[in-house]
Amino acid sequence: MSDEGYTADKATAYQKIKQKLSLFHLVLTPVLLYLALAGPLASALRSGGSLLGENPFAAVGLYFLLFSVYLFLFDFPLSFYSGFVLEHRFGLSNQSLGAWLGFLGKRLLISTLFSLALVEALYALIRHFPDTWWLFAWAGYAFVGYVLGKIFPVVIVPLFYKYSAVADDALRERILTLAKRYGLGVENVYSLNLSKTTKKANAAFMGLGKTKRVVLSDTLIDNFTHDEIETVVAHELGHFKHRDIWRQLAFGLVTSLIGFWIAFRVMGAAATSWGLEGVSDVGSMPLLFLVFYVFGLALMPVGNGFSRYMERGADRFALEALRRADVFISCMDKLGKVNLADPEPNPVYEWFFYDHPAIGRRIAMAKSFKA
Repeated sequence: MSDEGYTADKATAYQKIKQKLSLFHLVLTPVLLYLALAGPLASALRSGGSLLGENPFAAVGLYFLLFSVYLFLFDFPLSFYSGFVLEHRFGLSNQSLGAWLGFLGKRLLISTLFSLALVEALYALIRHFPDTWWLFAWAGYAFVGYVLGKIFPVVIVPLFYKYSAVADDALRERILTLAKRYGLGVENVYSLNLSKTTKKANAAFMGLGKTKRVVLSDTLIDNFTHDEIETVVAHELGHFKHRDIWRQLAFGLVTSLIGFWIAFRVMGAAATSWGLEGVSDVGSMPLLFLVFYVFGLALMPVGNGFSRYMERGADRFALEALRRADVFISCMDKLGKVNLADPEPNPVYEWFFYDHPAIGRRIAMAKSFKA
């Protein structure tokens, strides 16, 4: 892969802008939720939610759609700048404006319909089980999370990208042999046409049970050597051997249970103080979102720290399985360059936001392993 166009200053500039946008969005979201909860906007949203009469399902559905439009109007400029303008400015995007808008529209439609179904189910639980809704909601959340883990690679991903079998026979056999060596039962290795949207490279181990698969982006296959690609796959195999998907699911089960219990306690105590008729009042939706947002924000360093721990374990597995530290280093160096990663980000920002160790730390670990 050519490093043409890459400089450390360019990567630093790109990441600094991304960080500022993340921090701005971090502040913007609770402000928007607060405005939807208090003042004239809150009254307007509640009035709009009642336009279809007294049917609670209609009221929740209409309120949610109006609420989603409100959030989208404020979020779109930020999404457009970060997802289209910035990516083109730094030469990372392959999408035209029309393609980007079509991609965004499809994602919004799917996420809105899916979220609408979940919100309707949640408020139905709140209405029918006012004292235990949080427990039923948590069980439903766990079930949906498990189902999504199984269907994501075979239902959701193909809506945006196209799978194809890896055409390079030598590479495919090499990866299948490595997977078999460590007990990963996959029949094929898939290439994903990530190049339709970006120049960035990635790989993933997706799915649960019969849907599990190794997926390589075409940008990875086209620009990395076989040794480097095998290193990336070995990292993903490390996640499989360490049962990281199941550990993530367990972590999510525990933290979401705490989150739903906190939401139950806070909503019960705060709903009336905000002029709501109770938790089942459709106008409580911004408050519910705000509670989950604050909880998620407080949990973010813990969740990301746990993720970095698993990623370091997968890196160590790749190094020990292949015993090619120089290849691991060159692979990380290429990934950092093609993705314009900051090799040494601000430690506080990394601690809070990064779910992978910084590229510089991963290379340093490989050098230590080599020594």
